[in-house]
Amino acid sequence: DARTDTITPTIVNMTAPKATQPTPTAATKKTIARSFVAWWFVVPCLLALAAIHVNFNSNGDANTDSNGNSRNLDAVVGQHHIAPRQQPKDEAQCKSRFDAILAAATTNSNGAIPKLQNASFIVHQNGQPDECGSIRDINLHDVLWDAYYYHHDCPTTITKYHLDSMLTKILHDHFMSDACSSTESDAAGIGLYHFCDMGISKTPILTDHDKLIPNYDSNQMVVLPCHFHSREGLRVTSLKGLLDMMHQDDEHEASHCGDDCTIQNNNNKWTAAQLYAVPAGRVFMFAPKYIGEIFQLPHVKGSDDQNIYLQVLNLQPRVFDVFHFFSRQESQELVDRSMQETRDAYRIKRSTTGASGHNVNSRRTSESGFDTSGATAMKVKRRCFAALGFDEYIESHADGLQILRYNLTTAYNSHLDWIEDETKQLEHDFESGGKGGNRFATILMYMTDLGPYDGGETVFPRAESNTTKDLAVAIDELRASEQGNVLRHGSWEESMTAKCRTKFAVRPHSSRAVLFYSQHPNGTVDQSSFHGACPILSGDKYAANLWVWNTPRQGYSEAPKRADYKNKNKSPSANDDNNNNAKHVKVTAVFENIGKDPNMREAKLYYQDTFWANLGPDDAPSSVNTYRGHVWNIKVNGQTVKSHVIDERNGINQRYEI
Repeated sequence: DARTDTITPTIVNMTAPKATQPTPTAATKKTIARSFVAWWFVVPCLLALAAIHVNFNSNGDANTDSNGNSRNLDAVVGQHHIAPRQQPKDEAQCKSRFDAILAAATTNSNGAIPKLQNASFIVHQNGQPDECGSIRDINLHDVLWDAYYYHHDCPTTITKYHLDSMLTKILHDHFMSDACSSTESDAAGIGLYHFCDMGISKTPILTDHDKLIPNYDSNQMVVLPCHFHSREGLRVTSLKGLLDMMHQDDEHEASHCGDDCTIQNNNNKWTAAQLYAVPAGRVFMFAPKYIGEIFQLPHVKGSDDQNIYLQVLNLQPRVFDVFHFFSRQESQELVDRSMQETRDAYRIKRSTTGASGHNVNSRRTSESGFDTSGATAMKVKRRCFAALGFDEYIESHADGLQILRYNLTTAYNSHLDWIEDETKQLEHDFESGGKGGNRFATILMYMTDLGPYDGGETVFPRAESNTTKDLAVAIDELRASEQGNVLRHGSWEESMTAKCRTKFAVRPHSSRAVLFYSQHPNGTVDQSSFHGACPILSGDKYAANLWVWNTPRQGYSEAPKRADYKNKNKSPSANDDNNNNAKHVKVTAVFENIGKDPNMREAKLYYQDTFWANLGPDDAPSSVNTYRGHVWNIKVNGQTVKSHVIDERNGINQRYEI
């Protein structure tokens, strides 16, 4: 488990100093003999009971998944043992506490606790527009009380983790047996539990993993809970939030599930809560049903304090226009800061790609830099997380805000934002369909107005498209146009521009923002998200993008690690891993080509996939300030031939020769 804490026990010498021992009397000897006989029978019984307990919790069929992996509590909750919850002794005190929590969650002005009868839930699996199950006319007060009292030992407050666990249990217990089951889970079982806990090999370990409150199925097998969101991505984090979703008023019409959503309950109107269940370790994704569909996000304020809303542009991949996301003023602030940046790691320079972030590609002629901490950049990043369904900002889940500049004829050839570790030499686990982490969402922000024939579109060559124009016809039309004169006939730029006019593409204009996903809801890569930036045919173009990861990203200590990497390389000590300051120790690394290998004459140094410096035998050594986890690649003709992962335990001054 990536979050297991290893504690080395300290052996303490408990030997007492020698002393004169008293001689036992005859009576004492008889007492000792009787005690010995009694313990002769008791000890084997205790050992037998312990063996039965260990066998049930560790080796029993009820606690293994379909691959034979242990599913006991210790295996799932980071080796931190949590005893099964016991029924509280004082039911009256617990009931009083529950009523106080429920009263605080209601909006009744008279302070009365509503009976919450005839409540209904319509449940969707993450990213799926069609429901997977529903329950009608349950007494919400009673089922909440049941989950609170019997399952959670009466906490003084109900946190979002309590609520996740309670809702998961309530919905699972009241569904039909197979409702909302998963066909992809590697865990044993059926029903919602089977979807919420996808099994050890398919559950990424996020930073709050140890805070999850598990449920127990009928076989006493540990089951991790889902977390729940509205259709618009708002996470349900409190009882008040849940009740607000169900209470229908003039501002929140049940416009997406028809008349079945509305239930008359005395003088109140209650709406069936539309819940989108997200498995443990996964991130929320919008569930579009048709092109043109609108998602209002009143909980996210954008430019000029306006509510953000989304409109579906495409279904495969999932692409959305994001309205009111940022303002012209904010875009100007981002450009101004990027132009003033002088630090080599962040200033605008030739764009690079790849797992290492330092590869220059002849077909990626744009320029880019990063703004990781500017006031406007941080404001935009936080807004992005809120729009994507996060209830809090997590710095480790995002790259810096990338600022892009495109001049005449420059472009960015089609690629995936999802990163593939082609060399398999990196410690980070990029396989997001399993326990790994990768980029799952991209928000593009356009900062320049371009006309319909000025180029600069973002094209998705593999997307579904209604365009029927033939590529050869598009090339002929391009060559006959005034804008086409800036492109060399037969060049890759010309071919790409033609594709931009025959495939699904998004045209930039100032303050336009677009969201698309690079992963499916189960974490696997969405190959249809393959995209590129079309050549500029007139003027120039500024843009920015933010990549968001489904786990902490590469370089953070909490990031997922490849299991085979751990096996092949000695793992760092527990003391080093738990040292929060270790990753902040600066290392000075020098890279030099000493000229012994003729195959390295055209070598180039990259930080991840970002070009850093030429590293031929006649070039000066390149000295950089870097930190633990940073990956530096040596490339020849675009191919990575060597990778170096920085570790301060090798010294704060390091030298690499090729």
